[in-house]
Amino acid sequence: NRGLKYTMNAQVKTQANSALAPTDWMVIRKAERDVAIPDVTVTYRAAVITECARLETAIAGAADVDALAAIMNAQNWPD
Repeated sequence: NRGLKYTMNAQVKTQANSALAPTDWMVIRKAERDVAIPDVTVTYRAAVITECARLETAIAGAADVDALAAIMNAQNWPD
């Protein structure tokens, strides 16, 4: 079960990274040149990070394989 949790956490982190990657340049631009990040992007990125954290917490607390499957089937990534 421990190895499965590790694998599922890795999948969740990969999904979050893939969702954030297209807007990472805006974060870098903000840090380097203090150019504002559009509000819609800030909101989207926050939603991705929140969903990732929610899933990681749920995976850590899953009691068995069925619970892990239910968590993975209930992912709610923003569009």
